[in-house]
Amino acid sequence: MSRNKLFSLLQTFSKYDLNRFRKFLLSPYFNDHEDLVHLFEIINHTLRIDPETIDSLEKEDVWKRLYPKRKFDDAHLRRLSSELHHLALRFLVEEARKQDPLSESLELQRILEKPELQKHLTGVERQIRKQIQSSPRQSTWYYLAQFQMNWNIYNRASKVVSTSDFMNKLIPADQSLEHFYIVQKLKFYVAWLIYRGFRSTKQELEVIQGFWEYIQLPQFQSLPLVRIYQNVIQCLTKPDEEYYFNELLKNLGKFESNLTKEDLRECYYIAQNYCAFKVNQGKTEYYQVFFGLFKSIIKLGILLENGQLSEGVFKNMVTISLRVGEFDWAEEFISEYVVYLPTGIRDNARTFVLANLYSHQKRHEKVIELLRNVEYSDVVYSLGSKLILLRTYYELGEYLALDSLIDSFRIFLRRNKVMSKSLKREYNSFLNFVKKLTTLDVANPTAIDAFHRQVMAVSSSMPKKWLLDKIEELQKK
Repeated sequence: MSRNKLFSLLQTFSKYDLNRFRKFLLSPYFNDHEDLVHLFEIINHTLRIDPETIDSLEKEDVWKRLYPKRKFDDAHLRRLSSELHHLALRFLVEEARKQDPLSESLELQRILEKPELQKHLTGVERQIRKQIQSSPRQSTWYYLAQFQMNWNIYNRASKVVSTSDFMNKLIPADQSLEHFYIVQKLKFYVAWLIYRGFRSTKQELEVIQGFWEYIQLPQFQSLPLVRIYQNVIQCLTKPDEEYYFNELLKNLGKFESNLTKEDLRECYYIAQNYCAFKVNQGKTEYYQVFFGLFKSIIKLGILLENGQLSEGVFKNMVTISLRVGEFDWAEEFISEYVVYLPTGIRDNARTFVLANLYSHQKRHEKVIELLRNVEYSDVVYSLGSKLILLRTYYELGEYLALDSLIDSFRIFLRRNKVMSKSLKREYNSFLNFVKKLTTLDVANPTAIDAFHRQVMAVSSSMPKKWLLDKIEELQKK
């Protein structure tokens, strides 16, 4: 049975989801077709016993298990599959509603807008206000929920404009709409600035005339997200003025209890990018700030997203902690958080960051033990591990092994079809420098100084700092 939408959808379900979906299918309110339950049981059994074989299920075999005495009917089986897929989607909607009681209450508020249901409606609106007020974390959806509640109230009043408190219903609806619009507009503007930083684009995000002056009014400056996203925009548009970055950090600390985890994570991600920008400018003191941001992210409980840790974040946190000499912290972090990486890349990531840690700790034999027989299919890991091994062989004075690795590194670069020509040139240049480093006469300061000037003249992103450290050691000798 070829891969279809039903299979690809059910493969994303956890065992808990599959159990819940089965109960959903057994409910006559949602499903009165017993054959759909049988079809699900066949798929469910395969997903639990051997999920890798789900795509090899033959349509004829499924049909025989459904209808042992009936002739195969492809159209009927496809119709059953389509109906089961539709029910699985509806199940996801029902589950999402249960996870969002506020949205459910807002929908109920609109449904109960009948004169004979006034008592029920009053109770629901009281509940909505409690739900909004009990949520101190003010995302854009917090302001949208306020607008939806006030809009429903205003919409009822608008049918009888003569009502005495009409304006008391109109003004809150208007204010909550404005709050939502301004916060969401700022978020869109930040997204555009970030995109513009990575990709060249002639498209601009339009902002109405007077917008920036208007949001300075006190009623908007009291909204945490307005203050925070103004700081973010200033950091992105005026990166050389460090005052705005300090204001962002100050307001993140001040309003952290008022922001959702998603908004906090996004703002801390931008703050990290700012630190990376400063480090690339040569301001290495920002490594310590960078490390402080990582510790704050862990403390705030926003490191994991949907129970998983991003591979890039994991590697960056280890790298930055090593840069500031926090070796024990890095080792504890690796041990505690490697389990949250996606299973497919977990072993590779663990091996790589541990090798990097041991390299910084000068535990060179451990580095070789980890990396000597590892061949990564991922280009980034492969390049990184080879660089770590190069440094290790040099530190140990294993020049024969170093020469062999340099040769195999050049072959790897030549055969690689993914890397750009410019990046290959940078790495080949670095290999030439490493080779020359091993042949320098430590008794000839003139030759060492000349080599130092050659390295300094290179503006590529290759590991220049390590080369300069090794040259400094030779100069001291």
